[in-house]
Amino acid sequence: MERRGKGSTGRPSTKQLSVEEKLRKAEARIKFLEAENDLLKKLEELERQALKKKRF
Repeated sequence: MERRGKGSTGRPSTKQLSVEEKLRKAEARIKFLEAENDLLKKLEELERQALKKKRF
């Protein structure tokens, strides 16, 4: 685990999480990352469209 920078996960948890809590957190993180990925794909598509219009 990184302590600084982009890979940082924030303040370390002081309590132990149950397996269910770990799973719930992991699922939430996956959902967040999937949404972020979709947003970036849409942004890249918009940028490509803007470049195409600029050329013509």
